[in-house]
Amino acid sequence: MKLKKIRQYRHRRVRFDQSRFMGLKRKLLIVFMGFCLVAGAVWSIGFIVYRGLSKSDFFQVTAIKIQGSQRITKSIALELSGVDIHTNLLAMDGDIVEERLEKNEWIERAEVDRNWPNRITITLKERVPVAMINMDDGLHYLDRRGDVFAKVSSEDDIDFPVITGLEGGALTLRDPMVEDALLLLRYAGRGNSMLPGQNISEVNLANKDELVMFLTNRPFPIYLGKGKVGAKYNMLVTILYWLYKNEEFSATAYIDMDYLKNKVLVGRSLSS
Repeated sequence: MKLKKIRQYRHRRVRFDQSRFMGLKRKLLIVFMGFCLVAGAVWSIGFIVYRGLSKSDFFQVTAIKIQGSQRITKSIALELSGVDIHTNLLAMDGDIVEERLEKNEWIERAEVDRNWPNRITITLKERVPVAMINMDDGLHYLDRRGDVFAKVSSEDDIDFPVITGLEGGALTLRDPMVEDALLLLRYAGRGNSMLPGQNISEVNLANKDELVMFLTNRPFPIYLGKGKVGAKYNMLVTILYWLYKNEEFSATAYIDMDYLKNKVLVGRSLSS
């Protein structure tokens, strides 16, 4: 008799728990549906308010400031951005404006900042050429990272060293020899008076195992070999100073910086 009562008691307790769970489930469902209705209403109201503000004159752009433009004029930058005094600051997508600007080959990076409620600041970082490179389709500018970014036109500044020898596809822009040529130009760009960057006319890579440099005011070639660019540049500065001090430039036929280990050969012309 006692066992039967216990079983009945347990059966009644299980039925009671299931009923309580179903009631709780219904309440949670009602709460969730209410939350969805409220969220939907809030979203709808927010969307209506946003659409209204995105057309409001209060957020209409009244001033656009362009910073960092040198090669790219401010008028061209504005045209590229697609932003004008009819643009609504709230509706404007800054990422899209930056993408439009960065499609220009002279613009490395663009940043668009909103100055609420109606002003925009556009900051440009332009590419800086360090050399020109002669390729199959003509001269192109090369930046400090070794990226080709613009073709040289007749109106452009051409007062840059020219890297030659890539014609015909013997070398690529990622070849170590090209990296050595750029490193040489970086050393020259530090402004040493004996060998500044503007005194370099050409760096030739036709021989894949050797850099050959020509100066703007001296006719003889300078054979640099490959590798150890910094050490060779510093040694070359010393040699050029010695030639200048001793008035030996006119008698110099070539300079071989890779003649022997730690030795340089200065060739003299037969007429000297």
